[in-house]
Amino acid sequence: MMTGISRSRDPGRRTRWSRTAIATVAVAAALVSAGASAVRADQTVRFDGAGDAPRISLVGDSTLTGVRWYADYGDLRQFNFVLSAESCRRTVELSCISREGYRSANVISAMRTLDGELGDVLVVMSGYNDPVFSIDEAITAVVDEARGQGVDAVVWMTLRTSDDVNYSDPQEQSSINTFREYNDQLVAAAGASEGYLQIADWATYSNGASAWFETDGVHLTPQGVDAVTAFIAGTVQRVLAGEDVSPAEAPWTVLVPGAEGESVSAVQQGLVDAGVDVPGGADGVYGNDTMSAVAEYQRANDLQVTGAVDVATARSLGVYDDAGDQTPATPATTVPTSAPSVASGEQTEPIDDDTRRWPFWLVATAAVVAALAAAVVGRHRYVVAQRSARRWARVHPATSPGRSVADLRRAAESAESVDAQH
Repeated sequence: MMTGISRSRDPGRRTRWSRTAIATVAVAAALVSAGASAVRADQTVRFDGAGDAPRISLVGDSTLTGVRWYADYGDLRQFNFVLSAESCRRTVELSCISREGYRSANVISAMRTLDGELGDVLVVMSGYNDPVFSIDEAITAVVDEARGQGVDAVVWMTLRTSDDVNYSDPQEQSSINTFREYNDQLVAAAGASEGYLQIADWATYSNGASAWFETDGVHLTPQGVDAVTAFIAGTVQRVLAGEDVSPAEAPWTVLVPGAEGESVSAVQQGLVDAGVDVPGGADGVYGNDTMSAVAEYQRANDLQVTGAVDVATARSLGVYDDAGDQTPATPATTVPTSAPSVASGEQTEPIDDDTRRWPFWLVATAAVVAALAAAVVGRHRYVVAQRSARRWARVHPATSPGRSVADLRRAAESAESVDAQH
């Protein structure tokens, strides 16, 4: 009789494996908890390494936060600057909970916190999380606050409305149609500000440069960080030199079925003028009939046939004239020759161009997943080893590690008895 216990059935070993797995998960969970507590709200970045160069400020939402996340400030370092960019930030409304685990101050509150630090030019890259009803109030509030703090000019980046944009804020209060409305109101407000509010047409500049953005079309990739920092630096230099950088009209938003308004009416009238039948005429509603008419026009004019009115189709119809080169310039990557100096302060995050910083919660979560995967793999290897041992025992019973010394002795005595009989 076998007195040994198979390892695959050893409750002690199974308990030890369970305790190891639980301990691993507990450690990983502690990392996540520690990471959440270590995250600081409103991680403002200050750079004072540009000598006597002008001082500027940059305030934005997560579309600008990529600059901080990748710790790549590129051409911005030709200025002394303060940067406050937060995920899920709104301009005047209460911000939503960010991917970094906290609710940031909105743009207006951030500007007031930075009172005295905004410098000569304030760059704003915000609006992607704003509800449409707050746009007018948001623009007015930012301009008034900047004037009150003595800022010489406000440069506001247009919101992207290319066909690769599919972002909506977490509470679904904004969309590409909201972004178009934002751009329209920005251009109108700039025209009424006598040059104080300048519009930097990031939407047009980045049109077609999908590699600069994540899959939602608005958040930056590392290449996009290089592009946006170069674009901002060049635009600020022009503003400081006295140029008016604002476009004559807002960038074009791709029209698809479901769109409504004056732009749709203009497109429908353009189709009619081109000899394309549009059932219902220029009623301002982009339905399936309008989509078919657009596709017909695109086929006849050697355009990409999509049924959607992109920039090329709008230009061809004569409903949009941006009067400029729409090919994005290739951004130059600035290689630092020395480590930049950073002013001290409670909310300062040091700049380090040689290290891309990832949010701690992301690193900790990855650690949890890796720990669980390692535990599963280890358990699988253990089970395979036990099955192999059982197979060996069935084929080689005399040398099975599961047999006791007494079993082996009895087996030897039995063999001697057989020999004696012969």
